[in-house]
Amino acid sequence: MSEIFKTIVRVPKKESAYFYFQLEANEGLCFYSTIEGDKHEGHRDIIVQAHPSLVPEVKYLLNKLAQEIDLQFID
Repeated sequence: MSEIFKTIVRVPKKESAYFYFQLEANEGLCFYSTIEGDKHEGHRDIIVQAHPSLVPEVKYLLNKLAQEIDLQFID
């Protein structure tokens, strides 16, 4: 069985709703979960996961979003 692709993205809190919206708009491409953090932090750490066959599309989407908002790839 293939390994699930996983990456962690740090998104500014003020941009997180847009980031979630874009992931939802690309339904079926990946799934995600917000990593619990301090409410007072100015960012959200989000783990994005996908089937190995969808990795090129997921990376493309994340890289396009990184051109629009200040994303940091943590892992």
